[in-house]
Amino acid sequence: MDALLNYFEKDTFGWLSIVDAVVLVVFLVAVMVFFFRKKNYRVGLFFVLFTLIIVGLDVAIAFFRIRSIFFTREILRFLAIIFIVASAVVYQSDLKLLFAKYSGQTEENVYAKLHNTRNEDDLRYASGEIVKACQNLAKNNIGALIVVCPTIISSNMLDTGIRLNSALSAPLLESIFNPHAPLHDGAVIIKNNVILAAGCFLPLSQNPAISKDLGTRHRAAIGITEETDVMTIVVSEETGIISLVQNGDIKRYITGEKLMDALDAAFGIADLSRRNSRQFGRNAKR
Repeated sequence: MDALLNYFEKDTFGWLSIVDAVVLVVFLVAVMVFFFRKKNYRVGLFFVLFTLIIVGLDVAIAFFRIRSIFFTREILRFLAIIFIVASAVVYQSDLKLLFAKYSGQTEENVYAKLHNTRNEDDLRYASGEIVKACQNLAKNNIGALIVVCPTIISSNMLDTGIRLNSALSAPLLESIFNPHAPLHDGAVIIKNNVILAAGCFLPLSQNPAISKDLGTRHRAAIGITEETDVMTIVVSEETGIISLVQNGDIKRYITGEKLMDALDAAFGIADLSRRNSRQFGRNAKR
């Protein structure tokens, strides 16, 4: 009892202890948000419980001055470090995406900057070319994975493939996903009307709720949308079904019309139309 009272004395329990508690709570909340966004609820709960057990034992050792070799603070801290390192290794691709997202890393060369426009006609043309390519690939049962970026994309993600920075067209997309082409297994990353890179590798979703019928291409499409605001389009090489993925949710049997609507929304074409209408109205008044 004396040890418990001494712990709460001013020299041992002060503002530093409060800071420790706040940091621990923030850390646990961040961990839960990370795993819940990936829909790995069991892993998230296990991580939080493990952390609370380690902290609880550490505090108990301090309270009761336990000196057993099996419950030393050094051993507990060593176990905690091993667990954190192991988690970082398992989720390294997700952590890279997370850091890249908040650091705002993006890299586009001069060609991409010149052609990466926000012109409504160019974006509508890009939407039509993507829909045309997906429909042609689906008819021939050729698999495809297309990432559409409404804002920015990590340069680390682009570096997993081959930089193209090419004007978007249906024939180019179809040639990239040709089974005999060297880049057909990876993803194509598109920003507005530019193909930034091809043959890119995406992190696979670890969500256990995903249907076992979906393969690696679909898991990659879901995985990238769980961590970023991109939209992905998947064409199944087995069935020719076109799927659309946003925020970790996959919708299958997407028609050309629905795909066009989704692309228009991703490119912000409706917003551009409204801005152009307002600008036209202001000019007319003058």
